[in-house]
Amino acid sequence: MSIPKIETAIPKRRYQIGTFSAVILGDIESEDDVRYRYICALVPEGVNEPVLYIAHIRQSGGDIVRIASADGTQDLVAPDSIQDLDSFCDQALPVAQKLLSLTDEMPARLM
Repeated sequence: MSIPKIETAIPKRRYQIGTFSAVILGDIESEDDVRYRYICALVPEGVNEPVLYIAHIRQSGGDIVRIASADGTQDLVAPDSIQDLDSFCDQALPVAQKLLSLTDEMPARLM
């Protein structure tokens, strides 16, 4: 899994989706020379490490959304609608729900 190499980040939001915690990170400094704007990290209950990352990445050729899990990494063109933290959450959480088969669960904002 090609996971973000985070040095420092500030948790901006937390959600509970079924048995998963979703932490939205911002103000990210990384050791892998990637310019992360936001990262959504999903952690199953009772586990210490995330199993899924959804990251909004700034690149000179245009922003991308990177989805990373044990199954691999996929880069997608970032929708123009991702302008701020709220719009990132609105886009990332449904993707996470679909990928983790949590479509019957509603994200509950904790922070």
